[in-house]
Amino acid sequence: MSQGMTSPSSIKRVRFTPDVKDADDVSPSSTSVLLPPKTPRHASVPIGTYGFPPSPQFSDSSSLASDADCFLHQLLLCRQGGFNMIFDVRTKPSKAYIPAPEGALPLTQYFNVPATQPLQRRLILISRHFDWRIVVENPNGVTIGDVLFRIRDSLNKIASKEEYGAVPEDVQAEILKAYQRNCNATSNGSKLRDLKEGLKRVDWLGKRTLLAGIQKDEGYISRRIRNHSERPETYVVEFSPSSR
Repeated sequence: MSQGMTSPSSIKRVRFTPDVKDADDVSPSSTSVLLPPKTPRHASVPIGTYGFPPSPQFSDSSSLASDADCFLHQLLLCRQGGFNMIFDVRTKPSKAYIPAPEGALPLTQYFNVPATQPLQRRLILISRHFDWRIVVENPNGVTIGDVLFRIRDSLNKIASKEEYGAVPEDVQAEILKAYQRNCNATSNGSKLRDLKEGLKRVDWLGKRTLLAGIQKDEGYISRRIRNHSERPETYVVEFSPSSR
């Protein structure tokens, strides 16, 4: 680390996962019968439902927004000057909500709503803040719940030395600051995580831990995705600063 950018003593020994060779972060296959140890709790229920009751289905076009050859659900879209949902990716998707004049509406009731129309079995999410890809898969069609859980699961993985070493020293310093800030952050009086858990991918976001939405940016997608056939199913996920 360059002069003037020494890491605090509390993070001299930062925990990492083994180096990864694959830049993709792919959701587990729905055909698996036996779940591996420490599988996230939501993975043990049928894909696309997450144990919640069926969500209201939208039949009118006002609930969908056109994007290329596909419609993205309005809740997932970026919105200027505000949010369609409030979701801090450091927390569980079950804590996300929809801001409304009559009060916060729980987002869980929309987890089973299709993320796109027509249905897509796979979405690839990329970001300007990190180099890996988040692949969301569901043979029955990707839902809003699929998208939120995959984003949360990917970003809350312990980072690898390879991922950390791939960024410049000034970016590493910002990641370490975010690491300390995130370990000190609380939700409903409880700490979000402990220093002993080590660096997590979410630390790459700095203060931008609120999901702002996903959108198409053809220029950026073409620079990141070399395979032309994957570009139509690729979207850019955007984040906004959190006050915590």
